[in-house]
Amino acid sequence: MKPWDQNDYAEFKDMHTMVTMVKKDAHGQDMKMKEILQGSVSDIFLTKVNGILPARILISAPAGRGKTTAVAKMAYDWVHRERGSALEHLPLLFVVKFRNTGQLTSIGEAIKTQLLSDVDDLTPEGLESFIRKNQDICHIILDGLDEYAGISSSNQSLVSNIVNVIRWEEFPECRVLVTTRPHLESFFNQAELSRVYTKMWIEGFSRESSRDYIDKFFALSLNLNSAHGLKAYLDIQPLINEFVKTPLFCLMVCHLWSNGLLDSGTTTQTELLDSVNVFLMQYTNARSESRVKITPEMLRKIILQLGKVALSGLLDDAKQLVFTAHDFRRVPALLNMACELGIVSKTTVSSTCPPQSNATTSTTIEFYHKIAQEHSAGKFLADQTSHFLLHFKVSKLDRVLRKIKSYIGDYENLIRFAAGTDNNLCIRIMEVLLTNSFLKESERYRILIDCSSETKSTGGNVSSLVQRCVNAESIVLKSPTVYTVVGMHNLPKQLKREVRTVKFEGSTLTADVTSGLWACLGSFSMIRTLTISDSSLSLPLCLPELPSVTKLSAERVTSQSYEGLLSSLPGLKDIDISIDDAATDIPQITAALRRTGGQTKNLQSLGLSGMKCLDEEDLVEIVESSTYLKALGTLHLQ
Repeated sequence: MKPWDQNDYAEFKDMHTMVTMVKKDAHGQDMKMKEILQGSVSDIFLTKVNGILPARILISAPAGRGKTTAVAKMAYDWVHRERGSALEHLPLLFVVKFRNTGQLTSIGEAIKTQLLSDVDDLTPEGLESFIRKNQDICHIILDGLDEYAGISSSNQSLVSNIVNVIRWEEFPECRVLVTTRPHLESFFNQAELSRVYTKMWIEGFSRESSRDYIDKFFALSLNLNSAHGLKAYLDIQPLINEFVKTPLFCLMVCHLWSNGLLDSGTTTQTELLDSVNVFLMQYTNARSESRVKITPEMLRKIILQLGKVALSGLLDDAKQLVFTAHDFRRVPALLNMACELGIVSKTTVSSTCPPQSNATTSTTIEFYHKIAQEHSAGKFLADQTSHFLLHFKVSKLDRVLRKIKSYIGDYENLIRFAAGTDNNLCIRIMEVLLTNSFLKESERYRILIDCSSETKSTGGNVSSLVQRCVNAESIVLKSPTVYTVVGMHNLPKQLKREVRTVKFEGSTLTADVTSGLWACLGSFSMIRTLTISDSSLSLPLCLPELPSVTKLSAERVTSQSYEGLLSSLPGLKDIDISIDDAATDIPQITAALRRTGGQTKNLQSLGLSGMKCLDEEDLVEIVESSTYLKALGTLHLQ
């Protein structure tokens, strides 16, 4: 559990992973509604959709929320035939880690090398043939799709049949579960995949869970004042609060706070991970019997050397996350110190290959978390760019951004950490993002604003420099995050006053993000139009009002969102809603209009389109609900 203590482990019974399932309509489209999966991790393979066990399951969650831990728990339950677990009765389960595969690794090769390397007479082709003939008893888990180079390869002739398995073209009757970070969810919205895959989501620590954990942590030292202070700090630091949704980082934040390494001056995740490294240094020095201690300058050198290898791994076609001593051959001493610190760890495995029975060993090296690898890589990238920008017209940053421009979503943490290390790099990243033709406008602005969330205004005032890169009367955002909330909050006041239209598209917004966005948009005093499409909004009990908004345009939005949405827009004069499912949407919309009649007293025009199957009862309900709108002059049904 603790990276700095190799003997510290957590029991699976102490898991805090909560899994939710995303409901879909008859066409396979997300209804943007979630329900908690009873039995959580143990019952993932037991869950039925419309009475049928789905052939494909997608589990999505941000970094560190417990995807790999959930997979490990499922593998453990299956191996040990845990009583009461749905996995107890599965005949065969193959678990494959993408981080241990290459772009051309076949599904047979992956299973053979990762799980059955000691079976001498078994071939990858033979394995695939067996699975093909016995699909009804075989279950496959593919963990970490975002760590697989083949999924983002521009040359589809250079990908393995693992991609065919994901696409439901290979082993269609075999039940397959895939885990990934959210930025690859769009891959599963293609063609019929949206109907084939049942989508699940891992929530991580809820606010209540993280606060309960903090109370228990400090109760051990009878220091309840520290617990109160940390919780108050997290309430005003959204980026740090986002980190504590990951159990590992919640533990780290508690240790940092108790050791005085976290205070109100730490506001970004880059700074938080810098503090984690300082804590690891202090802890290592305290327990070391050697007179030679690791100094801050030595720590910096270690991070940069690790970052060099980390960046090379991230940019490699194989998206390398597992390393060997050969990768660190030029800095073996620094590697040993990094292992002492706990930033990376070595794992040595002995294997015996019959019939010769010669024992061999192999050693692999991994960062304690992928985020730690991305952070080290970002620090190295910033250092290289700052040192050599004056000597070369094309910097290290420029070369990296050019290399990743067609799949930059895989590298958002990397560029945020680079920007968080050097404010000037943030501006350069923004300039390059604005010229990236591979990104849709909504993705470009969201990544750009997310990136700015890691910067801190100094004498030069980064926020004013941001205005050089963002200058528009409308902001279009796809899948905004907590980073987007902070980035928008930091935008210069002049720019906020120029924005007239805000649009959210293709988004599933949590209550925290929705509340944060609305609170932030309150400072955009000249917003007149709010457009929301293909989105789900989880609304908190009390949503801040946006009195300046006079027009709402909504298309394919969760119908349950309308009441809270209308309540937060008291200045509305014009509503235009595109109906997706009349049976579900109309009752929700009319109920919202009745209940919010007081808030929508200025509404003059109501338009409802997409009313293909409008029956008499629905029509009556719409007309009756419109009588609550005293200023309404136009009711347009299409």
